[in-house]
Amino acid sequence: MIPNSINTPVLSATEVKKPKFAPKLNLVALMDIFTILVFFLLLNTGDADRLQNAKFVSLPDSSSASVPHVEATIVIDAEEVWLNDELVVTVADIGTDSKSIEPLAEALQSYIAKRGEPTNYEKVNGLAVTIMGDKSVPFSLLERVMKTCSTENFRDISLAVNRVVARQIAAQPANAEPLVSLSKSGAGSLGDR
Repeated sequence: MIPNSINTPVLSATEVKKPKFAPKLNLVALMDIFTILVFFLLLNTGDADRLQNAKFVSLPDSSSASVPHVEATIVIDAEEVWLNDELVVTVADIGTDSKSIEPLAEALQSYIAKRGEPTNYEKVNGLAVTIMGDKSVPFSLLERVMKTCSTENFRDISLAVNRVVARQIAAQPANAEPLVSLSKSGAGSLGDR
């Protein structure tokens, strides 16, 4: 027998006392914790990437693969134009001339003043804005809104659309209008007009 340098006795396998019962792992508490974690993750995933969708706006469909960024948001329905949850102007008050929309221009200037100094990238490339236009809104109104945005240095314009599978759009009838890509950043194309 080799002498022990720590002065502890060496026990043989027969001398070790075995417990009277095998310990069991209680999994109920662990399952409760994982269940709560799963529900938390399900409820909180992807909220930062989604645009706040107005219930009264029916978006056109697109097969774009990129996710829209969230900055200033303009919502256009059949009757009103909104900028970030604030009513800017009614469609009836806009008129039919081809100039920019003055109340929207003032609201965008106010947004820039509240937001603070733009970054160097934004100074060169323009500020980002997402336009959520109802399918029923005439393109001429969307065009005037985009013109107003670009005049006020909001040149990174994205149109919000519903993402659909590309095969559904490709299967449109032959007399349907072609898809028009209007986003400089590639955030979407306008379809189903």
